[in-house]
Amino acid sequence: MIHYVLLKLAPGADADAAEARVRKTYQELDETLDFLHDPQVFRSCVVRDSNADIMAVIRLDGEEYLKPYLTHPLHLQMAEDLHSSIISRTSFDHL
Repeated sequence: MIHYVLLKLAPGADADAAEARVRKTYQELDETLDFLHDPQVFRSCVVRDSNADIMAVIRLDGEEYLKPYLTHPLHLQMAEDLHSSIISRTSFDHL
């Protein structure tokens, strides 16, 4: 399963710091979780109101691994750390 996460940053948020935090967390998750693979983090090259600013793409071995990934302490800590910098989050999953 492929899991996409798109983050829209709040005006004035430090995009470099947010991107670095997301990259670090997904690298740590890749090293920690046997069912999570190939994390990729992208930053939008165009600033527009309708664009997400950061997109993460990961591969999970199956749908049953989504909840363990979402509730993993590394993921939860990242979400808490970035909470004030993000105004919207969208996810998308496909097989």
